[in-house]
Amino acid sequence: MTQTMTSLAAPLHASALPARIVASWNAAAARWNPIAVIVVAWAVLAVPLVFFRGYTSHEGLAVSIARTALETGDWLTPHMYNVRFVERPTLQSWIIAAISAPFGEVNQITARLPSVLFLLFGCLLIYWLLRRVAASVSAALLGVALFLACPLVMRSYVMITADLPLAVLLFFAFVLWWSGYAQESVSVSRWLAIGVVLALAGLLKGPQPVGYFALGVGLFVVGTRSWRQIPGLLLAGLICAVPLVIWYGLTYAPGDEATWSAFMRLAQPRETFSGPIGASLRVIADTLPAALLAAAFLIAYGFREKRFVRPQFMAALACYAFVAAVLILFWPAGSTPRYYLPMVLPLCVFGGLGYDQLSVRRPQLVAPILVLTGGLLIYGLAYSLASPLFPQQFRQAEVEGAQVTALMEAAPGPIFWSGDVALNLLPYLPGHIENASFEQLAAVAGPAWMIMTTADAEAMVARRPGKLHIVRPLGETEQWRLVRLDR
Repeated sequence: MTQTMTSLAAPLHASALPARIVASWNAAAARWNPIAVIVVAWAVLAVPLVFFRGYTSHEGLAVSIARTALETGDWLTPHMYNVRFVERPTLQSWIIAAISAPFGEVNQITARLPSVLFLLFGCLLIYWLLRRVAASVSAALLGVALFLACPLVMRSYVMITADLPLAVLLFFAFVLWWSGYAQESVSVSRWLAIGVVLALAGLLKGPQPVGYFALGVGLFVVGTRSWRQIPGLLLAGLICAVPLVIWYGLTYAPGDEATWSAFMRLAQPRETFSGPIGASLRVIADTLPAALLAAAFLIAYGFREKRFVRPQFMAALACYAFVAAVLILFWPAGSTPRYYLPMVLPLCVFGGLGYDQLSVRRPQLVAPILVLTGGLLIYGLAYSLASPLFPQQFRQAEVEGAQVTALMEAAPGPIFWSGDVALNLLPYLPGHIENASFEQLAAVAGPAWMIMTTADAEAMVARRPGKLHIVRPLGETEQWRLVRLDR
């Protein structure tokens, strides 16, 4: 008899576990001020990385453009030292340069500050919008947690690239528009504000990403026959276009159209990314767990009779999230997950709404997602708190930059770099930095320092024996060489 009761109690206990997990989340969400929770979570997850994460990936590009703007005054036409960079506007570098100007130089903190503040702004936007559409506090906080736990976002917490700030600005434009539409009136002043926000987004990475807003909201307006909004859309589009047209016009030089076409994927690009199937799988993996809960909610929303959210909001958010994303998925030469960052914020809103709709009747669906979200946030916390303890893993470029700086201070000379090398190392080096071709370097008079690929370094030493010698390897895989040219 005892064994029978135990066997019956086991499944009952297991089925109660998801409900207890949901109840625990509800209790935690009600315990503290939600805004304070968001700020504290943001601070512990991201702020340590501002100080203890060295430049990585393509961060050196934006930092170098900001540094050059301060050193040479080349603000309008971006330069990476003496190399003209006109693929796109570089608002992020301009912001970094403006913040750094009072200090006289660009440093790691001023360079990362815009990105980490945009991360916080994105969290607050998700929370505000969920509460605006009548989501519970626990659901709104979960939406923020899904955002911070998204692998694609975690890699971008303090990343000095335009992708996360762009995604947040575009979502801000959507929130501005919807908050007016929900009141059945989008005023002229609101359209003006939307246009300014879209203009800032365009100045971050060119006009194409603005399609998330233009295509998404535009399709919704046409689908709902809200013809009165078309003049407002056109006004916002005009405001967005003016600074972009001015920038492209003022920086244009013959031949730039080929560079712009390649960057916008209108011509053959320099690199090819994953096709639709591969990109889809990577995006799903990189947007978990938000994608899981959003998908569960959208499926449940389609089949349930009782709905807690206005259908118009669902349609507008879906248009914003998915119309441009589908177009990017099939864009020539493929796509990479960072192109879909603007989709992540609406996915997190869908996920928050899904919590309210599914947590009571389907806790067995919600509880595993809560556990997965918590696990990812714990991982992010451990990663952030470990950053001061492992300088070689977290600050390899900074450590190497300090070592190279010591060598250069002992034997001063200008710094030359050739080819696609040391992008994240160069911002840590002092003095005059200049790009030069292999043939130009062969004619440089010493003393000087050169950074180049291993093959080029060996060829250069063989070409100028006696005066040139390789000092040390550089790079994570020692793929470059630091070369000294004596008098």
